[in-house]
Amino acid sequence: MSKYRTIYLENYAKADRSAYKWLFQITLYFCFAHLFVLLKTGALMSGIGESYLKLLYLFISSSALIIICWFVLKALYNPHLFTGIKSELEPLKAKLDNKELVAERDMDTLSAIESLAYFMERKKPYLDYELTLEKLANQLKMEEKDLSILINHHLGKHFFDFINEYRIEEAKKILRNPENKKLTILEVLYQVGFNSKSSFYTAFKKITDQTPTAYRKSALAE
Repeated sequence: MSKYRTIYLENYAKADRSAYKWLFQITLYFCFAHLFVLLKTGALMSGIGESYLKLLYLFISSSALIIICWFVLKALYNPHLFTGIKSELEPLKAKLDNKELVAERDMDTLSAIESLAYFMERKKPYLDYELTLEKLANQLKMEEKDLSILINHHLGKHFFDFINEYRIEEAKKILRNPENKKLTILEVLYQVGFNSKSSFYTAFKKITDQTPTAYRKSALAE
């Protein structure tokens, strides 16, 4: 799971058709399951012999066990169906090590970092709570791989940590502004691009060592 967590933080995986295939397979199996129930009901109503009923029950129970085992194994061997991460992906660090990429920041890298910072400050793409690496790369007209290397390797941050830093800075500006005293913490977190209270509090505490409420009190008291 640590591998998938690393990849998820580094890169928002593209959706593929496997999720739709998974749903289609689930639908088919549920149809078969209901068909078995109808067969059992029909057998009871037709007064079929007890020996045949026992065989039918055994068949239904065996089929149910096989289906349950199939679902569990499918989930274990295909975690990307639930996480959106393809199992064949490797964390960025492994890719960089394999390709023996140099970590030094040359002039092109420094220029790219400055352009990224300028874009983040002027356009504020982080206010979009659905922002992904793919979306940001498209806005910057960059390859996803290049942007991923720039953020994860040269800046030394995971993508969502990088985005959350901007979101928290935006939240701090709002919280220390006396004109925004009537805004609730929930309103603030939605304004800056978060979509859950728990993730906002976790990121805020990680960056400031304070809760949003405590930060607001101390900032307005100065």
